[in-house]
Order: sequence, then structure tokens, then C-alpha cells
Amino acid sequence: MTIEKGETALIEDSMAAVLSALTYNDSAVFRTADPWTHQLDSLSESFDRYSPFAFVGFSPNAPRREGGYDLSQSFRFEVIFGLTSTENGVARRGDANHIGASKVRDLIIAALDDWHPGASFNCDDFHLVDELEYLDAPKKYAAGLIFAAQRLPST
Repeated sequence: MTIEKGETALIEDSMAAVLSALTYNDSAVFRTADPWTHQLDSLSESFDRYSPFAFVGFSPNAPRREGGYDLSQSFRFEVIFGLTSTENGVARRGDANHIGASKVRDLIIAALDDWHPGASFNCDDFHLVDELEYLDAPKKYAAGLIFAAQRLPST
């Protein structure tokens, strides 16, 4: 028996593929861009292993009901990204020689806001709905961008 991945896992894979393909000045933006499988034991301690990184994970929220008590489902995913630097402030702001989280944020939003995972997915386009800052240290920075899309009813 073959077990198929669920829809959320497939969307994680699709988002991670988009992030893996991101380039800036002819270089890959991320050393690691993968679906979230608990790669980071501790956010702060894992920077050296994965940085610059982006991990995509399903981020569920409470279900809602519509008129007639029909289920209103949405897809909500978080992209956690992080960078390190050897000089204070460069991970967050960047400099003439290093991309910073400020630019990485812009690139992720450009890639995933108004993005759709493909014809086989029955949902609206994804949009940025929230962002969180996880770590703002002198030589490390990590944040999360949350993208959501409404699941469309099957016909």
C-alpha cells in the first residue's frame, strides 16, 4: 500500500521549492529551504548548521463556520527564515557585501504573496497575513511570515 502525502504537506513542498529557487545577484538566497520537519532543535543553536535558512510549515488556526454551519477551511503556512553574520547588525540589515533579513523578507513576499501552488490545489491565491520576529541578536536574526489562502469548496 502506498500512502500519499496530504494536501498541506504538498503545499509545504511547493512553497519550499519556490524558496529554494530564489536568487539574488545570481546567488541562491538560502543555503537551506525545506519543509519544516523539526530541523531546528533550538533556533539560536541551529543557525550555523542551516543559515541562511527558510523552513515552511503548516500553521493551523481555529476552524470557522459559515452560514448553515458549513465548514470554512483555510490554509495557513509560516515561512521561518534566519541569517547569521560576523558583524553586528548585518544579519538583520545587510551591507554592501551581504544580504540581510530586510531584503530576504522582501524577496519571500515577492515570491509567495499572490502565489498559487498549482491547478491541482483547490484554493485561492496565498497572501501575507502576519509576521513575527523570533530573534533579533547582534549577529543572528530570525522571523516568520504567515501566508494564508481560503480552501475552495469541491464541486
